[in-house]
Amino acid sequence: MVQPNIEELKSKINFGLKFWLEFENKSIMGSGWAQLLEKIEKNEGGSLTLAAKECGYSYKYAWNILKRIEKRTGMPVVNTGKGGRGGGGWVELNEWGYYLLKIYKDYLNEITKIEKKLGETMNIS
Repeated sequence: MVQPNIEELKSKINFGLKFWLEFENKSIMGSGWAQLLEKIEKNEGGSLTLAAKECGYSYKYAWNILKRIEKRTGMPVVNTGKGGRGGGGWVELNEWGYYLLKIYKDYLNEITKIEKKLGETMNIS
């Protein structure tokens, strides 16, 4: 039996950190859901369909994300409105949505710093 090259295997070990926002001990936002809010924020036309597509989500799944956050926090994260003659509608982040996205980005920034520092100071051998 061939023995694996332990040194080669060691060089492939790394670490990663994941986090999510919680509200009253309920998960309300991880990286994917934050990405959806970010796409909504940057979406000029206010199209949830477009924001969902950019995240690789269906419209229904994206709408369910928004509703789950609302159900878990008691507050909607978007304002919506009806479209013109062609139908459809628009969506934009409201104050609560902006706040959640901002706090998520702030935590992500700090966690990225921690990851970098750990990577520089830890020597796994």
